[in-house]
Amino acid sequence: MEARDLSAGGIMISGFVLVVLQLFQGVQQLEGFDGTDLYIVFIFETIPFVLVGLALMYIGSWLLTQADLDDEIERVVAWAVGSSILFSSIAALLIFSLEVTLSSAANVLEQAPFIVVNLLTVGALAGTLVGIYDARRRIHQRELEHERDRVEQFANKAADINNYGRELNRSDSVEEVSSLCLQATETFLGLTNLAFAVMDTEETVLVDDTTVGVPESVLFDLATDSLEQQPATAVSHDLPAGNERRSDGALTLLITNTDDETIVLIALDDDSVSISEENLKLLEMLVAHAGTAVDRLYEKKLQAEETES
Repeated sequence: MEARDLSAGGIMISGFVLVVLQLFQGVQQLEGFDGTDLYIVFIFETIPFVLVGLALMYIGSWLLTQADLDDEIERVVAWAVGSSILFSSIAALLIFSLEVTLSSAANVLEQAPFIVVNLLTVGALAGTLVGIYDARRRIHQRELEHERDRVEQFANKAADINNYGRELNRSDSVEEVSSLCLQATETFLGLTNLAFAVMDTEETVLVDDTTVGVPESVLFDLATDSLEQQPATAVSHDLPAGNERRSDGALTLLITNTDDETIVLIALDDDSVSISEENLKLLEMLVAHAGTAVDRLYEKKLQAEETES
């Protein structure tokens, strides 16, 4: 931020200096003119370049508010300086060419300072604008690359979730489903305080519980609260005050809700882990696979009971 402030301030000061120079030489150019000619010369020879200098000052003040250009501000300054040098060189070549080709070399030399300042003013503005455009282009390119990497990472994780889904559908018990769910959640989200609850009409059982500092009664309440949510959808809850954990939040995901039992995955927030929207979608995909696996086990159980009867 300090570099951006210094650079923007330098551009503003440069614009101010160029405005002063334009006004000063504009007054000098009025010598020998009077009446209407005086106003015409000032309007067409001075005002346009004064406006260019003012535009440079405005751009400098605008850069003070552009935090996203912090990493590229040196490039903007380099473009501005390079363009100023280029236009000044063009002015020098132009003066030299006019001095060689015109017989009145004295008049050319008298106009040399005006030509140099005019082209320097235009060059500074042009270079600054090109530098800002180049910086914006590079920032946009980095954002596209970051987005591409994020999408690629999400696709790879989604493929791994589908692999877990195939393993879940091969499970022979709810315990196996619970173990795979906790393993996948820890792998993809980094959450280690998890619980897999199974509720029926009589009691709630924690098939797996890796939480620390949270009473079972709190986990049971979270599982009960999840009965009102949609399956395979993450819902945030607040933990009651006074628990021993650093965090006071939790996520619940309803895996399945049948007439006989309800299964819920509970994940307690961890202050050291940031759960992105993409990771939540992955978790919901995992729970959807788990719901399919549990439903298959439930149907298999019903078929076995019908066979026995």
